[in-house]
Parts: sequence; structure tokens; C-alpha cells
Amino acid sequence: MARTLDPSPLTAALERAARRHAEARRREAQSDLSRIELAMLLRRFGLAREPVSDAVAAGDAAGLPEAESASLRARVRGELDLLARLARRRDPRYDINRHMAAMRLARWLEDGRPWHAPETPPGSGCSRNQRFRRAPSRQSGSRPTR
Repeated sequence: MARTLDPSPLTAALERAARRHAEARRREAQSDLSRIELAMLLRRFGLAREPVSDAVAAGDAAGLPEAESASLRARVRGELDLLARLARRRDPRYDINRHMAAMRLARWLEDGRPWHAPETPPGSGCSRNQRFRRAPSRQSGSRPTR
């Protein structure tokens, strides 16, 4: 009687390895796209080519020259103000994607956190709405008199 080999463990191991490999390639591609996005935003707001390449390579706003960093912050703030006005007026020129990109760039410039830092999860609505919960009701006897 011939024994047959069960290929299921090998198949499962190969599937796991393929998933890990695909996820690693996805993360690598996302990192490249993120660097390209940062470079494009910095160029759009008028930063010269050399400081852009240095900042993108470092992934940190601290490497930008101070004078250019200050003018870049001012331009980004002006863009955010313009986008906020367009959003309030429901202007058809408003672009939410542009607003989100400008907000990310402003946070990168102001907070000094890395560009590739993952966004913090927003948390549940219940945890965020605790601040609106009323204080426990007082006993009727402890009310202050008028």
C-alpha cells in the first residue's frame, strides 16, 4: 500500500509566505508614494529642489532651512485659510483632498512628527463623547438656595 503525502501544510505555508511578501511589497510601495506626495507638496508650496530632496530623504521638517521653513509655514497657513473659507461658502472650487494634504503638511511642519507616522486611530464615539455627558445629578437636599 503506497503512502500519499498530504500537501496541505506545505500549501498553507506557501500561502502565508505569499501574503507576507505581498504585504511587504504593498508597504514599500506606500512608503514610496508617501515620499513622492511629500516632495510634490513641498514643491507646490515653493520650496527649492535641494531642500525638498533633503527633507524628503530625512522625512523630518527640522532639516529645512529656517528662512524657507518660515515662509513655507506662512504659505501653508494661507492655503488652509483659503480652503476653510471656500468650505464655509460651499464654493465649487473647494477640494477636500487638497485640504487634507495641506493639513498633513501643516502638521508635519508644526508638530515635527515624521511624515510616515501612522495616523492615530480616532477611537470610539463613546470615548470621545464622554465630555458631553452631564455631571451626576445632585440630591435635592444639597441644592444651593437662592
